[in-house]
Amino acid sequence: MSVFKQFIVTLLVTFLSTSILSADQNPWTGKWHVFWKHGSIILTMEQHGDDVNGSYTPNNGTLVGTIKDNKLHARTTTPDGQGKIIVTMGKNRNSLFGNNVYGEWITGIRAEVDSEFNTLLVDDSSPLRTLYSFLKLGNQVRGGHYEALEKTLTLLLLDTEQQNLLYGKRLLLSRIFFNILESCTVENYDFKLNVSENLDSVLLHQSGTENTVKIEFVKAPQEQGWRIKLPSEAQMKSTLQILMKARGINEIDPHANLRLENPRATMRTFREQYSQWKHNGKEYVISTMNLSAIDPAIWDWQAPLLSYYLLSVIDRISELVYQEIPNDPNSKKPYVYFHHPLGDIVIAPYEVEGKTTWQFTPETLNTIEVLFEEMEDVHIKVPTRMISDNDLYFTLKNIAQSISPLLIKKFYDTAFWQIVFLALVIFLAGWISYFTKVTTQIVVKRFYLTKRWTEELITLRFLHPVQLLTFGIVILYGAHQLGLSDFLFSIIKTFSHLLIVIGIAWLIFALIDIIIAMFKIRAKKQSFQVDDILFSLSRSILRITVVISAIFTIAEIFGIPFTTIVAGLGIGGLAFAIAAKDTIANFFGSAIIIADRPFKIGDKIKIGSNVGVITNVGMRSTVIRTITDTLLTIPNNMITSEMIDNYTEREAMRVDTSFFFSLDTSKESLDTLDVAMATYLREHKDIDADKIILTGVNDYTKRGISFGLSFFVKATTDMEYSDIRHYVITEIAEIVKKSGIVLVMIRQDSLSD
Repeated sequence: MSVFKQFIVTLLVTFLSTSILSADQNPWTGKWHVFWKHGSIILTMEQHGDDVNGSYTPNNGTLVGTIKDNKLHARTTTPDGQGKIIVTMGKNRNSLFGNNVYGEWITGIRAEVDSEFNTLLVDDSSPLRTLYSFLKLGNQVRGGHYEALEKTLTLLLLDTEQQNLLYGKRLLLSRIFFNILESCTVENYDFKLNVSENLDSVLLHQSGTENTVKIEFVKAPQEQGWRIKLPSEAQMKSTLQILMKARGINEIDPHANLRLENPRATMRTFREQYSQWKHNGKEYVISTMNLSAIDPAIWDWQAPLLSYYLLSVIDRISELVYQEIPNDPNSKKPYVYFHHPLGDIVIAPYEVEGKTTWQFTPETLNTIEVLFEEMEDVHIKVPTRMISDNDLYFTLKNIAQSISPLLIKKFYDTAFWQIVFLALVIFLAGWISYFTKVTTQIVVKRFYLTKRWTEELITLRFLHPVQLLTFGIVILYGAHQLGLSDFLFSIIKTFSHLLIVIGIAWLIFALIDIIIAMFKIRAKKQSFQVDDILFSLSRSILRITVVISAIFTIAEIFGIPFTTIVAGLGIGGLAFAIAAKDTIANFFGSAIIIADRPFKIGDKIKIGSNVGVITNVGMRSTVIRTITDTLLTIPNNMITSEMIDNYTEREAMRVDTSFFFSLDTSKESLDTLDVAMATYLREHKDIDADKIILTGVNDYTKRGISFGLSFFVKATTDMEYSDIRHYVITEIAEIVKKSGIVLVMIRQDSLSD
């Protein structure tokens, strides 16, 4: 390395080390978002050695403290008085935890008030704007942005007694007042557009009841803004009790909206939980939408996209204030939030699991995409945007639109850009599945149990299913990102799931043999007695299980009600089961054939008295071509009940024959001939010497001495067998002639295969 490069590297390392060391030396420095039981503050601290100074808003507080053992011991000062806190920094140096002088908990996290923890700006230019600002801040607090609570105090006009209360108590009064407003429904038409005096009021109604709440406004002369006159604590508690009693509740449940008991609760749940989509919010968002008109098979895909469309349209309509939406749980009238010639946004009551649940209607979801496309260029009214699962979809759409506006045009319900990208996905799926196949082939060839397999066997057992599985997964994921129409996506999803199920079942089916073989090897290494029958039975049961599971899964993919059929067979379907017992027996017979594999296509077998070559194996029957060149169809249940003799799997073919000699042949000659024939057969290259070889006298009869021969020739086909048998028997006849024994006759009792 050159001297210059060494200098640069040293400089960079020194800079980074210094920065890290500096950050470690002053971990308390920065802006912190601090919470406690009754509110929150923004705390700015500076650390110099072990000394820490800080200030916080609201309430113009200051902090002075010292660091001891990673704990900050500090004294706080506000116009209300002084206090003490002890907080400990978390291991990641991004959070705080401790207690105040009353022993209550305090937590904190590093924050940038103007970015992540930003809240809506306050507008106090009119009574309407002031009330709406207060409501939006209160809604922010319920959504988790607790720093918005202190901003509500800037919109309230407190009397002298209320101003002298501790800061936490004033925040509590603000919460009570918000709960009163939350119980009512706000109508902006109830407000005056132009207010000439410094006082104003509005009467809010509790929907579904006769209760009303009067809200008074005062224009502050110094700030030139409107404030809400805060009633006394006793008045507010009394009013809140009346409103709660009318709803039949005894206390405020902060999560009551999740029950979707009214239109306001549904809208609030939809918006708040959407921001928590990645943190268990998805389920709640989906619960706000009536998806009954959508195929359940594509809910996982359509629900995120529909919710994105819906949120985007709502954000473009206005700055949503939940209190504008009615919250009467006894009402059954659908609430129309927005009307447009191309479609409405409507929340209506439905019966879900025996309860009335308010949801966005199927008609709303059916037209929301068209409404979104029509309003896509409208400016968004809210300052922040939320993240969706479908970001890639909109990225691809924007790319297509930048290339050519024609790509956005639709053919039926599918845009041309979606068709183009779908073709690209299919192309990529083909290549990815090919590379997966090559990788799998390399792995299988190196595995000690499969490295000696033929290319044909590896391809059949592993490469084909891996290709199907990979192709199906890539197609499904790719189509999932394209926002295809329900009809097209349903077809692709069904096709992809079919490939995935077949691929997985095929792989598991192939892996069963390997797993069984591994268990056998392990058992032998550990000197366990290997029960081949148990292993064979286990393999058969596992294979049948895989096949049946795959069949049921495929039935579910195609919407075939197999559970109903199975249940019906146990009760009302007994007669059908009896009538179809042969069909069912043939079906399970085919499953047994698939699991046991007693033969394969092209094998020559003997079933009962029938001999032939397997030409086809179906779900009901098996077809063989007999030795007389006819096609014989045998039901599968008969095959599984018969003994199957597989000629193709034999290693050699047996020859049984006899010679008849003269009755006056001497024993010495017979013994010599026996040795000569046995020696000849054992040394012959076409005779399998490892199998049985029998030679010798069978019997003495009136026709002569019967001399029998039994041996196996190395042949696998009838033609090879015939040629070798002819050659061997004629050679044996020559041996007999050379021995001088008189050959009376040759009798071929049976020349079996």
